[in-house]
Amino acid sequence: MLKNALSNGYSSQVRGWLFIDGVQLGLAQVGPDFCILREPLSSQLSIADPQQAKLIIEVDGNQRTVVVNLSLNHSSSPQKLHFSPVSGSDAEIRQ
Repeated sequence: MLKNALSNGYSSQVRGWLFIDGVQLGLAQVGPDFCILREPLSSQLSIADPQQAKLIIEVDGNQRTVVVNLSLNHSSSPQKLHFSPVSGSDAEIRQ
């Protein structure tokens, strides 16, 4: 019974990226105030506090872009970054 219910289900295609100074980073997970990168930050890419970036989330082909301020990584994980959305009318761009 469970196998049949799961085989008829639907899962959205979700992808995400973070753009910092023109560098595209793939996302594994996004929360309300953090994101987890697929790969650790390169040692060549440093983050100032605050550092502005673009967060792009795509769900079933529909993109949403939000400008965020990254804060210094206070997490034990080098792949987890904390952010807050930039306030203002131009902060969120729907495509």
